[in-house]
Amino acid sequence: MQVLTLSVLSLLLATSSGDVELCMKCMCNKKALIQPLYTVRCSHLNLHDTFPDLQQWPKYAQLKGTRMAVNFDWNNVRHLQRFPNIPGIVSLSLQHNNMVKIAGSAFVELDNLKALDLSYNQLTAEGVQADVFQGRYSPQHYNPLGIVVLNLGNNQIHTLSPHSFEHLPNLTELRLNNNPLKTLSPATLMSLASPESLQVLDLAYTGLSGLPEEFVQLSSIRHKLQLLYLNGNQFSHVPQTLAALGDSLQKLSLNENPIQELDEDSFRGLLMLRELNMSAMSYLRRIGPATFRHLRSLEILFCSYNRNLTELDAEAFGYGDNRWTLRELHLQSNALHTLPTQLAPWKKLAIVDVQDNPWRCDCNLDWFINELLPLLEDTTPDLVLGLHCSEPLHLSGMSFLGLRNSINSSFLCDGIVRSPSENIQRHSAGLYPVFQAVSIILLISIAGLAVLYYLQLTKNVTHGTQTQVISDIPYMRVRTEVCREFAS
Repeated sequence: MQVLTLSVLSLLLATSSGDVELCMKCMCNKKALIQPLYTVRCSHLNLHDTFPDLQQWPKYAQLKGTRMAVNFDWNNVRHLQRFPNIPGIVSLSLQHNNMVKIAGSAFVELDNLKALDLSYNQLTAEGVQADVFQGRYSPQHYNPLGIVVLNLGNNQIHTLSPHSFEHLPNLTELRLNNNPLKTLSPATLMSLASPESLQVLDLAYTGLSGLPEEFVQLSSIRHKLQLLYLNGNQFSHVPQTLAALGDSLQKLSLNENPIQELDEDSFRGLLMLRELNMSAMSYLRRIGPATFRHLRSLEILFCSYNRNLTELDAEAFGYGDNRWTLRELHLQSNALHTLPTQLAPWKKLAIVDVQDNPWRCDCNLDWFINELLPLLEDTTPDLVLGLHCSEPLHLSGMSFLGLRNSINSSFLCDGIVRSPSENIQRHSAGLYPVFQAVSIILLISIAGLAVLYYLQLTKNVTHGTQTQVISDIPYMRVRTEVCREFAS
């Protein structure tokens, strides 16, 4: 049977596809894979339709064994009509078409369609009614569409119809990002309950400020949701309702939310979370002790570009080395001045990126220069290039590598790190007391010798004078007597 199918495909491909309208206007190619993938690129052609006539499509597109990825991006298909019977399409993209309306049962003939991208259009709730995604009906049974991935991001959807996705039971990935939802209305919640198992849900940039309890209790969400994107919203704190997703949620994005502080209660219950993103949070100032204590499966942490994050508690992880699971720690481009040595068992991390922080190069970073820096040089040398001092002033701009070399990898832990010339002066200053003591001893010795010399000299002079006087006395006496005789 496979040989027959391949023969038919070869026969059909032998006939040039260039004689059909689709491939005359668009680029039709074949990728030589184990199972060939045919690509049709019809972007930037100012098209107003998607070739609704079956005769406009190549013959191989009508075979169930064919796999086709079709792209109609950047056209002007404002009203999307029903596609002809083309079972070969597995992926269909219609981005940037100013689309406002989709015909009922538009995709019913695309039996093998798995991924549908309708993002960057002007669709509202009316544009994505339930009948749009309707599958095949028959007297015996109903065959719903097999769509697994649906992208409705960057449209004008304020709310969803309660039955928008009732014909998409196989949907596992839904993207509603950049729609003005503001809140998850009851109708929207009902629509989200239709798929049997939503594993990926993108609610980024939708203006949300909270997640209702009803959301996390949906049968399509509870115990099933693995990836949740909440970035670019208005959450002032991490929604506590997320704890109900703790046994399934593996990735959470909270980037660009006005959260000011994270503490021990922020991520309570998220035991299966493997990746956490909380970057570009301009209001975030502090990460307190035990903030990540409950994230027992965490492997990747992105906490970067938080321009006001100055405080990262040394006990932010708050669990011992034995339970350590983190492999990547990204803390670049924050406002951190120092990095606590006890924050992490650094040798267990595969990636540590702390570049472009305003580091204060004092005694508190001595361990970084002597212990962590050599480790990063060996494992990820590119991640040491952006390590520079901001303080003190005379070290501003100096790289960590240059700093280590200039001071022989030794910090002087008195609160100030000196320049090389200052270090020489400081080492010399340590000898001053010795010099002073020796000088004093020498001075005392010299003074003592001088005094002794003076005393000895004085003694000699006095003794000589006395001898002179005594020897002259008899002479004076005789001379006096002689003078008296002559006078008489």
